Order: sequence, then C-alpha cells, then structure tokens
Amino acid sequence: MASSFNFVIGSAKFIFAPIERCLNCKRNFDENMKVLQKLLKELNTVKEVIELRLSAEIHGGTMQTEEVKNWLDDVQRIKTEIEIIERKAKEKKFLSRVFLGKMVEEKVVELKAFLRKGKAFLGMVKSFKYIIVGGGVAAGYAAREFDRQGLKPGQLAIISKEAVAPYERPTLSKGYLNPNPKAAARLPEFHVCVGSGGDRLLPDWYKEKGIQLILGTEIVKVNLALKTLVSAAGEIFKFQTLIIATGSTVIRLTDFQVEGADAKNIFYLRELEDADKLVESIKMKKYGKAVIIGGGYIGLEVAAAMSINDFDVTMVYPDPWCMPRLFTPTMAAFYESYYENKGIKIIKGTVSVGFNANANGEVKGVKLKDGRVLEADIVVVGVGARPLTALFKGQLEEDKGGIKTDGFFKTSMPGVYAVGDVATFPIKLYNEMRRVEHVDHARKSAEHAVKAIKANETGKELEEYDYLPYFYSRTFELSWQFYGDNVGETLFFRDDNPLSPKPKFGSYWIKDGKIVGAFLEGGTPEENKAIAKVSRLNPPVENLDQLKKEGLSFASKF
Repeated sequence: MASSFNFVIGSAKFIFAPIERCLNCKRNFDENMKVLQKLLKELNTVKEVIELRLSAEIHGGTMQTEEVKNWLDDVQRIKTEIEIIERKAKEKKFLSRVFLGKMVEEKVVELKAFLRKGKAFLGMVKSFKYIIVGGGVAAGYAAREFDRQGLKPGQLAIISKEAVAPYERPTLSKGYLNPNPKAAARLPEFHVCVGSGGDRLLPDWYKEKGIQLILGTEIVKVNLALKTLVSAAGEIFKFQTLIIATGSTVIRLTDFQVEGADAKNIFYLRELEDADKLVESIKMKKYGKAVIIGGGYIGLEVAAAMSINDFDVTMVYPDPWCMPRLFTPTMAAFYESYYENKGIKIIKGTVSVGFNANANGEVKGVKLKDGRVLEADIVVVGVGARPLTALFKGQLEEDKGGIKTDGFFKTSMPGVYAVGDVATFPIKLYNEMRRVEHVDHARKSAEHAVKAIKANETGKELEEYDYLPYFYSRTFELSWQFYGDNVGETLFFRDDNPLSPKPKFGSYWIKDGKIVGAFLEGGTPEENKAIAKVSRLNPPVENLDQLKKEGLSFASKF
C-alpha cells in the first residue's frame, strides 16, 4: 500500500515538475520584465543627457568620439529588441513567455553593462542639491540667505560666466571709474553684500561655507525636465532645485547692423571686464573726446564719470529729455542744466547711424541721423538691456519679456525659480505682473526665493513677496531716490536751481486721489525713508495746493 502511495506521489511530481518550472519561469519573466523596464528608463535618461551634451559641444569635446556614437547606436538597437520582446509578451501565450524568459535575462545583463558604460562617458557630471545659474548680485545674496537658512557643505553651486565671485554691479558706473587711484573702487572692496550694508562675501567665504563657485563657465544648454545644465566645455551639472539668476545683457548697436559699430574703443558697461577695458582706454585717451549714446541710467552716470576724468563729453539720445521712463520734463530740465553747467554737451532728438574709424580701427567719429558728425576718442553706449532667458525658451511660461513666476518666484516648472531681472512677478501693491531691472529687486527677490525654497522643504508658512519699487542714482554731488509707481498726475516741490550748492526737490505721483510714488533729490536718510513710507501707504490727497505747499514735510508726517 505504502509503495503504491509513493508511486502515485512520485508520478505526480514527475508530471507536475515541468508545470512548476514553467510557473517559476513565468514569475521570473514578470520580475525580469519589471527590472528590464526600470533599466531601460534609466538608460533613456543617460542617453538623453549624452545627446544633450553632444549638441552643446559645438567645437568638439570629450563626447565627440566614435565610441560614444557607437554606444548611442547600440542603445537604439537594444530599445528596438526590447520593444519586440514586449510586443510578443503582450500576446499572453504561456509558452511564448517561457521561451522569452532566457532572452529577457540576457537583456537585463546587457542593459546593466550599457548603463555602466554610459555613466562612464558622463564622468564629468556634477550633482548638487541647489544650483544658481548666473553669478551676479542676486547669486551672492541668495548664497548668503542659503547660509542663514541652514546649508550643508557641498549642497550649493553658483555657476557664473564671469571669472570673479559675485560683486555689487552698480559700482562699475560709479566708483570704479573714479580717476583718483586711491579713491577708485576695486575688488575685493565691492563684493556682495556691501551694497546693502552687509559684510563682503569674499571668495574664501564661499569656500568656508562649502559653496562651490564654478567661475568662467558658460551654460549653453538646459534641459529642465532632466534637471540638467551643460556648459560650453561639455561639463554636465545636475540639480534638484534651480535658481535662474542670469540677469540681463546689454543691447549692442551691432545687433542692428549700425555701420562701424564694431570699431575699437566703443564700449558697453555691464560686467567687470567691460569696466576694465573702459578704464584702460580712459588712461590711453586722457583729455580726449567722449560721446555717450543714451540718456538713461548708464548714460547719465558714465557721462558724469567721463567729465570727472577730464574728457570733453557729449551726450546723444533720441528722447525729448533724459530718463524719460522716470523723469518728468521738469525734473529732467534740472539734470540737463546741471550737466551742461559741468561742461557736458547734450544733443537730443537724434540717434547715431554710424561710426568712423582710423587706420588702426579705432573710433574717431559718431555719425548722427541729422547729418552731424561728432569727434570721438571713446564712445560708451547705454541704450538698454534685455533679460537673458533664451536658454529657457519653450520650457518655462513667460510674461512681459521675462520668466513668469508667482509671489515666491516659483516658475511653471517644479523646482525651478527665477529672480532679479529675468523674473516677471506679481507686485501685490498694484495687483499686476511686472519685470523690474534694478539691483534692489535683485537682492530682495533672491533672498525671498531662498526663503521660499526652505519653507517648501520644511512646510513652514511664508508671506508672498511684497515689493515696493525703488530706484536710485548718484552722480557728481547729486543723489536721488524714487519709490513706488510713476503713474498719474505729478506734483513738483522744489529748490531746483541747478546752481544751488545743495539742490533739494522732489515730486509726488497721484492716482485716484492717492499718492502712489515719490521722488527726492538731495534727501537725508530720514527724508528718503519718509518718501518710501508714504509711497507704500498711499495716503489720500484732499488738496493739491496744500500738498504743494507742504512738499516734503507732508511725507514726514507718516
């Protein structure tokens, strides 16, 4: 009896063993298919990064090899073979899955080998939790805020095209051009964050904090979906969170094919390298003739600096008065008279249409649209700037020429923030979207974005950015500040005599019966705080005559 039972059991095992092996094969097949699909997804990511880097290496580089190209071809072959396996597996034929099992096992081994090789090709990849692309003012203030909020060494990198650590850019058109070598501003004096009364963040500070400064590095390709940046040298940088702080670039006359605009000694002023070239030319062309093209910030500040450097200065701009985006005709008339009293000639209502050069290729004359030709040893062009957003075109939502953000500087892509000149953000005070090009906003937006990043990580509450627009300038003995919005009716209050030893005057902007903006020339720190406060509070104005009579004292009441 026992022998019969054992015979039955043995027969059953003999019969069902192949079935059990088939069932195990099916389970192994399903598990291996999951592994295969996971490996294929990872391989696709590596392939996309390699292709991105290849496309960035315009002049050849570490990825431009036959081996890499063969690897890409083989990856495509493997993908096709896996698609065939998946298609057959979907037929759900039991035996076909069993027979495919061995092939899937082989493909898993092959994919792992290809992944190792692909990752070896990407040996230059550097990964950071946070990356700031752009090394201007905003980058420095963001770095300081990261340190304040709590930052582990190695988590943050700043990638900058410039060769120096972040510095206070406004200095370039002011103290940097001072003719007195002992008084002229030079690095490391104006590294951030001295512009807002803070400590200088010298290169050693970043090193001490474990922040990697990747200088002299231009990012030429960006894939936000892959969280990848590629440099001109083919280096790859991976991030978890990105802050776009690329700022603006100057508008150049060569962009408009202006005749002779590529002559030597025609300067633009945006970066330290630009300022160094201008300073060197000032030394070489001492007591020469300078033509300043543009009547905005750069035009007015550089014209003053060239005058102080003993140049014969002429300003040329197409507008009916200087700084038309802010100044009223009355305000502009004061500054134009002041400059003329300093010996600066002003030509309005025309533009430069070409330049003459000598045999050495140096500029010698500026041709105006009205037919005049101005002698020139140095030309400085300040006709505006445009935000550097081209790298992100088609990847982020844009608005009003910039990258659209919310009140925390989050963009339309999770984990990506934009600050400073490139950000179009909501101004709560006016309930509208704006893009602001000014150092004050660059500093404050960078700090707020970092607070938002950290608040998002910790789950803490944070108020939206509540910015009061602020602009300022200092030239000669003059110094003005503006707060708020320059819309509506203007009311001027004065001592606006350009010959006055210390002129003091200002203007209010009134909209819907309320003060929305205020300007003050020659104000004390307390007076400047007063016009800032009144611009934020937007107090009602009941009597314009009374306001004109009170002038600055009206703001001081709040």
